[in-house]
Amino acid sequence: MSLRSKSLVTVLACFACILAFGATARRDPQSEETAIRDLDKRWEEAIVAKDLDRTVAHYADDAAFLAPSAPASSGKAAIRTAWADLLKSPGLSLTFGPTTVRIAHAADMAYEIGTYTMGMDTPNGRVEDQGKYVVVWTKLGADWKVAADIFNSSRPPAAPPATPAATP
Repeated sequence: MSLRSKSLVTVLACFACILAFGATARRDPQSEETAIRDLDKRWEEAIVAKDLDRTVAHYADDAAFLAPSAPASSGKAAIRTAWADLLKSPGLSLTFGPTTVRIAHAADMAYEIGTYTMGMDTPNGRVEDQGKYVVVWTKLGADWKVAADIFNSSRPPAAPPATPAATP
């Protein structure tokens, strides 16, 4: 092998090592988990402030929002409408937090599983709920955005209203 060939092989090997190091350096699951937990805190703050723009800013343009007892909302415009209605609820209170955050090996996707507590005033009195949720995150450039958001109650469904007994 000539000196020129050896030099080329050495340069290519160094380049491959640099690429491999760069790929691994970006995959720090702990810092990505911390970033998502921080985003959750800012998201919750936006909801408490009833700031629709900051609330919806956490979603990707093609995200899905799957709230209980409501049609699926796909895309940012539909998600904005769903959140606008929810944020208008009198006496709305919502707290949530992840119990688990998992980062994909490539650090381009993540999911969290958590719990929430929500309350609001209705014409029939205060409604309180506790439940669980799953949020799927996607990395868009340097930013994490919500790709899918689904939540549901941990409370048993309400009993159906009693029907009057038939008279003979």
